[in-house]
Amino acid sequence: MMITSTFFFASCEDDDGVPLEEPNGSPSINYIRVTNPEQSDSLLVRAELGAGVVIMGENLGGTREVWFNDRLANVNPSWVTNETIIVSVPSVAPLNITDELYLVDDNLDTLIYPFEVTIPAPVVLSAKNEWPQAGESLIINGDYFFDVTPITVSFSGGVESVATLLNQNQLEVPVPEGAQEGPVTVSTNFGSVTSTFHVWDSRNVVLNFDDLVANGWRIGMTDNSDGPIDGNYLVVGGEIGANERDEGPGAPSESSKVMEYWGGSDPNRTENFYPLYPNSYQEYVMKFEVKVNTWYGGHLNFCLAPPDHTGSNQEIWSNSINARAIWAPWEETGEEFSTDGEWITMVVPMTEFQYFIEAPDAIVYTGNQKFIESAAGSLSTWIIGSPENTGNYVEMYIDNIRFVQP
Repeated sequence: MMITSTFFFASCEDDDGVPLEEPNGSPSINYIRVTNPEQSDSLLVRAELGAGVVIMGENLGGTREVWFNDRLANVNPSWVTNETIIVSVPSVAPLNITDELYLVDDNLDTLIYPFEVTIPAPVVLSAKNEWPQAGESLIINGDYFFDVTPITVSFSGGVESVATLLNQNQLEVPVPEGAQEGPVTVSTNFGSVTSTFHVWDSRNVVLNFDDLVANGWRIGMTDNSDGPIDGNYLVVGGEIGANERDEGPGAPSESSKVMEYWGGSDPNRTENFYPLYPNSYQEYVMKFEVKVNTWYGGHLNFCLAPPDHTGSNQEIWSNSINARAIWAPWEETGEEFSTDGEWITMVVPMTEFQYFIEAPDAIVYTGNQKFIESAAGSLSTWIIGSPENTGNYVEMYIDNIRFVQP
């Protein structure tokens, strides 16, 4: 059936000079199928956002626009013939759901065909900062966040808030009074999903720099005066020289360059940071909250050693005990990095513990170092200069180092 269209008509010409087939009569749709030729007999009455489909029919060559509900699809004239239109469902959810698609031709006439766009349940991947403070909002990263209906976020403690949509991949939600530690559940009209991350996560925290503290030759430097998220935090940085491998003041002492936690000296630590069955480390991540005031040049090393390791800082100097993880976000842009005065949650997959250092003439990191699962019950951090350092000042804070499943 043809009806007069109220949609905006964009263009009736192919700007790339692709010949357009002229219809020999009124257009009609026979069916819609998947784009895979090997599955051409798979007929569709619905498709997900972003899915490719083939509209099969007659006299379709005059089509200039394809709409799914109230969303305009991107139509390539090369993929429009009298028999077929190859097109992708728009990846943005409709505001007005009619469960119909519309073909608009040169004359602004519209062919209507029943077709449902299925909208997935929300996906929750992470939080910008798992430790929001009083008066702060929780920023949730994920997918399929749409401004179609109110989006609610439920917290442990039986309280919830209405989220503000920042974009399809990010929500901002005020933390309600009474919210407690635990996962959050994001709900839309299209489904609900519970996060794997926990807000105010206290699971398997190894170091919080309050009651769980470093105990090696260099215990790190702590403070709580610059916007702490949870009591004391570790201070990392200082004046950093090119390729500098400075541990800081002589041991035992506080040092902003090196922090050493020896599991063997902690009566609460008798095993490594996660279960010991084969390959379990691949299922875990190291998380911590970090606030970076200024950082250009130098790499932050995370060095693991056996749980009974004590009385030696060998793991920061050599690679004979275990692989290390390396973090240097300033390298991505070649510019100074900061978190703009905010705390963020950093996630380091355990599979990123794969580097060893070549020294002493230059600081070079090589990947694919074997990770030793049983040698992960002690932890040191060490900031090491790189050629970009010219005595510049580096300052960052770290809190709540933990090993959890993502």
